[in-house]
Amino acid sequence: MVIRKIGGLQMWKKSLWAGLLGAALPVSSLYAQAPTPITITVTRSSEAPPVSIILKDRNARAVPTRACLNHTGGGNIDVQQPSPDTIVVTMTGTAVAYGGPMGAATAGWNIDLEQCFEISFDDPKVKKAKLTIEGRVVGLLRSSCKGGGSAGFSAATASIAVNHSDLVAINVPGKSVSSGENLSVNDQAGPVSVPVQAGTYTLNQTFQISTCQPRCILPCKAPSAEFAPDPALDPLWISNWEPFKGASKKDFGFQVTVRVAADSSDDTKPEGNAAAPLPKGAEAERNAEIQP
Repeated sequence: MVIRKIGGLQMWKKSLWAGLLGAALPVSSLYAQAPTPITITVTRSSEAPPVSIILKDRNARAVPTRACLNHTGGGNIDVQQPSPDTIVVTMTGTAVAYGGPMGAATAGWNIDLEQCFEISFDDPKVKKAKLTIEGRVVGLLRSSCKGGGSAGFSAATASIAVNHSDLVAINVPGKSVSSGENLSVNDQAGPVSVPVQAGTYTLNQTFQISTCQPRCILPCKAPSAEFAPDPALDPLWISNWEPFKGASKKDFGFQVTVRVAADSSDDTKPEGNAAAPLPKGAEAERNAEIQP
């Protein structure tokens, strides 16, 4: 009996070692495998433009004008540079005038900007550049058929000056409504391009919004000028029968875009009284006529 137990114990030990060895083989085989190669993808950023704009000093202000019962909001001046060769300036504001027995009401915004910037030729191969400016006005104008109120915008202008002399300018003509008129505005001026050299320039931009309503006894719809995204205009200030309900307002305001790009055009012209080249076939006919 003792021999059998000892023999069984030995067999049990052998089985145990065989099981441990079998379990260790897969682990050891994993370590024996060759490492999986790691692929690293490097994405190059877009190349910088050969000509760029560097923003310098800026002086900007948005001043509300208010009298009697009124509402203003969204007076904002946003300057962005989405790329090294582009700047975007957006002016926004909204105004509502609600006249009453106490007197006439007015509301509006006077917005102006003076932005200095430098045009830099980052590529030594660039000898000249082209500056392009364009602007657009997007918004809503409302008025009432009663009360004699009016709403509008004006002075939507932008100009670029060098050495205190205007180089290029754009103007979006103003618009106004009255006597129950309602108007959705989406106007654009430009683009206008001019040749430029490296140096310092100044962008001057202005925008005016105005609403007014005379003294009135009975309540009526308040005139409003809306040139700012939500929630600049409180819905309580406009009529329940809003004519522009559901309109997209994310692009409201006066926006000016300035771009600069390398100019590779050839401006060479024939000097003196050099004759223009003859069309194909004409030169052969002319030579045949000259020959005796």
